[in-house]
Amino acid sequence: MKKYLLLAGVASVMSFNANAMDMEMKPYVGLDYVYSMMDTDDVNGITAVEEDLNAYAITAGMKMHKNFGVEAFFQQTEEGKKHHVGGEIKDKYHAYGVDMIGYMPLGCDEKIELLGSLGLGYYDAEIKAETADARAKVTDDGWGWRLGAGAQYNFTENMAGRVMVRYADVDVEGINNIVDLTAGVRYSF
Repeated sequence: MKKYLLLAGVASVMSFNANAMDMEMKPYVGLDYVYSMMDTDDVNGITAVEEDLNAYAITAGMKMHKNFGVEAFFQQTEEGKKHHVGGEIKDKYHAYGVDMIGYMPLGCDEKIELLGSLGLGYYDAEIKAETADARAKVTDDGWGWRLGAGAQYNFTENMAGRVMVRYADVDVEGINNIVDLTAGVRYSF
């Protein structure tokens, strides 16, 4: 009877260690190129601002399980310019927040992973209008939820390439939503 209890105890410890290995924390950092497409309100039937902006994003995350992780991000766009009769309008935004990332490994070597994300971001937009006679600046900020899908290729244990598309429904005056196409790299520690 003691042998059976000892075997049961050893099996329990081994299964606990196997589960603990699944919960291995793996921190990482990332850098992304972002092509950001905003859906903005029109002014008298004309799109007043540049809606397609280039941006970069830096991330820091933690993969807590082979199927789950959390990622913080900061994103900054370039300054977009749109020329109008008698002047120019410039726009840009930056955002930061947190995404929960779901990973679905494909194949037995798990080099390719499908990704899904759900998160919350804070968006801060700025629009400047300049004419020969006057200048005006409008800023607004607000929260937005983000939903994304993509794929990741793990080149090595520490290096990965990632592509994602994200939809953000933002609460910023004049911006209805933002769609981001991203391509970048991740380095795991």
